[in-house]
Amino acid sequence: MITGPISNIRLDQVGGAAGTGGPSSAASTQPGGFAQVLKNSIDEVSRLQQDASKAVDELATGDTQNFSGVMTAVEKSDMAFKTLMAIRSKLMDAYQEIKSITV
Repeated sequence: MITGPISNIRLDQVGGAAGTGGPSSAASTQPGGFAQVLKNSIDEVSRLQQDASKAVDELATGDTQNFSGVMTAVEKSDMAFKTLMAIRSKLMDAYQEIKSITV
């Protein structure tokens, strides 16, 4: 299970709380809006990838013998990246659908 911003996204963070003017105003004005949640998630994935890379380097140079810890770091990084890519794919699908709507 992924811990961090990706797994802790609440509906009110994504769409804005009731009475805030909807998703667009929440994403642009609220500190916990969708844009900030997305940025935090990307930062968390980047940090996990850096941690995994550092752990692999330490294993390769002999600085650590903790193979299971290295594998855990790599798997966390991989799962977080795959989750982020799935979110990106869903966002792109939604964008394409909205773009195809004729007014």
